[in-house]
Amino acid sequence: MQHLKILLASRSPRRRELLTQLGLHYQVIDVEVDESIVQPILPEVYAKEISEKKALMALANSEICVSEREILLTADTTLSVDGEIIGKPKDLQDYLQMMKKLSNRTHQVFTALTLVGKVDGEEKFVTMLSETAVQFSLLPEQFVRAYWQSGEPADKAGGYAIQGKMAGYIQSIKGSYSGVMGLPLFELREALEVFDHYI
Repeated sequence: MQHLKILLASRSPRRRELLTQLGLHYQVIDVEVDESIVQPILPEVYAKEISEKKALMALANSEICVSEREILLTADTTLSVDGEIIGKPKDLQDYLQMMKKLSNRTHQVFTALTLVGKVDGEEKFVTMLSETAVQFSLLPEQFVRAYWQSGEPADKAGGYAIQGKMAGYIQSIKGSYSGVMGLPLFELREALEVFDHYI
């Protein structure tokens, strides 16, 4: 396992933390993709499409070369309420609307991950998806506004971080905690096994 190197096409510090948690060696690479949502699309389909799009964009970079030992990892986290995709908040007003939709309700978090490597010299794509139901209690207006001021919601799908200040309002979670953070570790372990790498 020590010989495996993950090429992480993500700027997310949470994904880096999760790879470190598993003791995986990784290198961060930069990938820019258009993540605009063309409705109607199922949130789980959207998450998979964006994850695979990131992988294709990364592979188009001539400096990135996958092998049996160097595996590309991309991921996308998409949040939805009643099938409607909730992206990252554009501004305060957008964020306040999101919080109204999420308050005192259960929403779904879909995280897709894509691994690209080689098996017996042949390039192989593996995409996996985790789905988690997250239930919020009632979100007080005072907390919602203070939370925005903290800066934490700005770059997060759904405008919150499960491991941050919102944790006190999460009543229950059914599914993958690491998936809500941005990288489902159970699915990652399963995907790595396709490439004969075991954690």
